Amino acid sequence: MIDYINWDEILKKEDRLIENSDRKHRYHFKSLESMSEELLYQESSLRYQEYDTETTESKNFIETIKNEKFANALQRLTPKQCRAVELAYWKGYKHWEIAASMGCKRNTVTELLARAVERISRYMMD
Repeated sequence: MIDYINWDEILKKEDRLIENSDRKHRYHFKSLESMSEELLYQESSLRYQEYDTETTESKNFIETIKNEKFANALQRLTPKQCRAVELAYWKGYKHWEIAASMGCKRNTVTELLARAVERISRYMMD
């Protein structure tokens, strides 16, 4: 008696094994990619934490401003707003870098800067 080999079933099983293997590798590589992104973010946050959120540095940068009215406007900001303004406009850092430095989210930095600019412009108009 001749054994009949069903090649279609064997090929389907092989295809399924290959697909599952590919899926496992895709998941593994995706997790490695996200892990490397997280490590890069943590590394950058450590690099920018050397600029801690003390107001003493902010006071120093305000002292360099020659326009008294503008310096007074900056002194009326909250310490966080003042620090964000210093890092963004004086030192040229990007929002995500400032967020890493201050230990907050990028949206928080955007909001801090928007409120600071609004407060400064209101003071300058008076």
